[in-house]
Amino acid sequence: MHVTAFRHPLAILALVGSALFFTNSAQAAAQTATAGQAVTFSVTADGTSPFSYQWYKNSVAISGATSVSFTLSGCAACDTGTYYVVVSNLAGSTTSDNAVLTVNAATSAPVFTTQPASQSVTTVQSATFSVAAGGNLAPNYQWQRLPADSATWENLSEGGSYRGVSSATLTVGTITGAMTGDQFRCLITNSTGSSTSTAVALTVSGGGTALIQYPASITVDASGNSYVADTSGNTIQKITPAGVVSTLAGLTDVAGSQDGAGSNARFNQPGGLAVDGSGNVYVADTGNATIRKITPSGVVSTLAGSATRGNQDGAGSAASFRAPSGIAVDSAGNLYVADTFNATIRKITASGSVSTLAGTAGSRGDADGTGSAAQFNNPSGVAVDAAGNVYVADTYNQTIRKITPTGMVTTLAGSVGISGGNDGTGIYALFNQPGGLAVDASGNVYVADTGNATIRKITPGGVVITLAGVPGIAGLGDSAGGIALFNQPHGLAVDGAGNIYVADTGNAAIRKIAPDGTVTTLALVAAPAQTTTAQTPSNSPTTPASSTVTGTAASSGGGDTASGGGGGGAMESWFVLMLTLLAATRWVKTHAGEKRF
Repeated sequence: MHVTAFRHPLAILALVGSALFFTNSAQAAAQTATAGQAVTFSVTADGTSPFSYQWYKNSVAISGATSVSFTLSGCAACDTGTYYVVVSNLAGSTTSDNAVLTVNAATSAPVFTTQPASQSVTTVQSATFSVAAGGNLAPNYQWQRLPADSATWENLSEGGSYRGVSSATLTVGTITGAMTGDQFRCLITNSTGSSTSTAVALTVSGGGTALIQYPASITVDASGNSYVADTSGNTIQKITPAGVVSTLAGLTDVAGSQDGAGSNARFNQPGGLAVDGSGNVYVADTGNATIRKITPSGVVSTLAGSATRGNQDGAGSAASFRAPSGIAVDSAGNLYVADTFNATIRKITASGSVSTLAGTAGSRGDADGTGSAAQFNNPSGVAVDAAGNVYVADTYNQTIRKITPTGMVTTLAGSVGISGGNDGTGIYALFNQPGGLAVDASGNVYVADTGNATIRKITPGGVVITLAGVPGIAGLGDSAGGIALFNQPHGLAVDGAGNIYVADTGNAAIRKIAPDGTVTTLALVAAPAQTTTAQTPSNSPTTPASSTVTGTAASSGGGDTASGGGGGGAMESWFVLMLTLLAATRWVKTHAGEKRF
């Protein structure tokens, strides 16, 4: 709206001594506008320049309104009033007539100027729906969903899989195949009415990371190959730097404890992983309560532990564990194991001799101290640095602990028994069921803060920051300097270039965090099928003569010792509890009258 407020010549100073004079012209008329519209007052002054301007509302100078025109970009009821301008030059000043502005409330419902579009995605991606709205008043937004198997639209709530439910753009993360056919729409309202957008459908197809259904831990070798424990699938998967996935050992969905080569070996809910400098992969075989070793050629053997669960130190099968989860390896080939249900940290030498480094079996607590004087509460992740210090995700204590090579335990970060997502130093930082750990070459510790759905970083001085993710908001979203989302991340590994790999368990995805903070989801493809001759599972670690091993060997050559072998990963509380109950059932059946592991 353009309003001519006045055309009033300025007085011109007569050089011959004549008095000032004015020549009047048309003045502004009263104006009416609707809330949200733009209104402009402008003038044209005649006389000798330069001119200066000052606009007034209700006889009060308007700050900054010192141009030939004055604009209200989106007027509101409070802008109703009387406006005028005072124009000056060297000869004097003059004032315009009053221009009365009346602003009326909006009288129309909001309308969509852009409708949402249907989305077709894979389970690796997130989906984004956007709208644009017009009208005299800015609308309120509410996104709604109609599940494929329902006839009732439901309002979405912020958090979990959904971001932006009250904005013009909705992001849907944690997409699964079960969501295909779901419909989404947006409802916009203002004080005078509402409008509903077109309903659009979400189509979901299988994604690459569905090749690994429950990635619980990850480790990376010196050649850039990643190894992932597919816990529910009972297999160990290998991912090349090009994203090609093959099964290194185990048979999908078949549980067992047999040693052997490739698909002839069996695992039972494998947990943490670590890789040494020679390319050997070590597995905390949680459900079997054993520690397994896989050679670069895929041959699996049992390094320590047996089906007899307990807390016994000793060599090989004479040692016993209860639900070992996290595992790490140092430069000398020693293994460190988070023996979760024993609440201890165990050490295994390269020859298979097991000892208890810290904690007392069955004595849960949070005490710092040396060796058995220290206590843990369901520790689940471990990592080791170049100096031999071991870091522990003390999951149920909500803390990160540090163990020196002599067994002295201290609390590096977190506050015992208090969960949260606060950054800070030492006890002022908070975690929520921290899981997998990894250490880089500079001694920084990385934490898969599982309950917070974030990845945290702890400096050697104990300063904790959130590296990626949003505390308490689960989803699947990549980011280049923005907001990335994770869903129950468990395992972590760091390569020699400083890239962090995340076993994003709830998303069935493998994520990568570059040194600059960019988060991406690895696009994975299955390796070409190979012919495998079925073999009867054997406890022998030798390769059956007629068997073709599925998967390719890990490259040998120095492993990334700074990463602590990837640190292993934690398992969800319900998952670990399930393993406990299953193991207890087996024990009771086998050992009548004894109700403990």
